[in-house]
Amino acid sequence: MALLKFSFLILLAFAFAGVAEELGSTHVELIQRRGIPNAIFPVRQEKADLDDIVFVYEDSYYYIYNNRFYRAFFSKHYASEIYQGLKIGSLKSELTALWGDKYALEKDGLVWQRSGHIIVAKISAENRLESIWFIKEAAQ
Repeated sequence: MALLKFSFLILLAFAFAGVAEELGSTHVELIQRRGIPNAIFPVRQEKADLDDIVFVYEDSYYYIYNNRFYRAFFSKHYASEIYQGLKIGSLKSELTALWGDKYALEKDGLVWQRSGHIIVAKISAENRLESIWFIKEAAQ
């Protein structure tokens, strides 16, 4: 009975986790959390044994390598909440309120170094979120 309660608490905690907290989860956990993907496709890398599998949910893309979810991309068409109230179209100030003013500027956007992952946000000329990546190093 105690094991059943513990397992339920783990699943409940996972069910309320955000995308950043889900990084590193297995493909099975991702399906349990998000449901059956709308589409699944491979992404070819330099070598076949480095290929990714992508699960598509709405206009978001979850990359799997070695049976682990290691990065997510939310396109400009994604309409739902992404992370703690953040949505496509949110103001840059909302991102800095979440992750702070200490970010790197790269051609692809603003980059925050977090514990265990990075966040790359593309910002429009109007200072609004256009798209966003959450990336953890892929498990080899």
